Amino acid sequence: MADVYKGTDTRLGRTVAVKLLRPDMARDPQFQARFKREAQAVAALNHPSIVAIFDTGEHVVHDGSTEDVRVPYIVMEYVEGKTLRELIRANEVSISEAIDYCLGVLGALEYSHKAGIVHRDIKPANVMYCPGSNSVKVMDFGIARAIADSSATMTQTQAVVGTAQYLSPEQARGRLWMPAATSIPPRACSTKC
Repeated sequence: MADVYKGTDTRLGRTVAVKLLRPDMARDPQFQARFKREAQAVAALNHPSIVAIFDTGEHVVHDGSTEDVRVPYIVMEYVEGKTLRELIRANEVSISEAIDYCLGVLGALEYSHKAGIVHRDIKPANVMYCPGSNSVKVMDFGIARAIADSSATMTQTQAVVGTAQYLSPEQARGRLWMPAATSIPPRACSTKC
């Protein structure tokens, strides 16, 4: 849906990541809305385990057609490291590291839920491990929804979003479970943890 480039913030002299919606997608109002929703969702979140958003805007692209395309972009924190997906595939994750990574992700999700944002696509490819700070960063809130957004319910849209292998049971059944904005109810553990 988007391309991510490494860039330089010339005003502040820092390395940034620039996420640019692909021009073919930018012509579709639905993709435009999803991309803008990501920027709005993450811009409101300030947590050490969530990639920070610095700026948003639009860039005019001349693609050879009669009309120019207004392509939205997000300027965000540049995160150096590997995705958990890469680490898992390379068999580079110990049990104690996996626990630490999960705690970082859970901290980010708890914070975003309290802020009224549900990620909806948590998977190893959307979490970066940063060796410099020995921490994780949750990224790609592209299909996040605000809890208060009544148009986001599964029963209204009949759309299942996310990566099939990582869908919650509620989504797979066509019911969207949304936590209360102030707390996340505990679930019983059916195996010894």
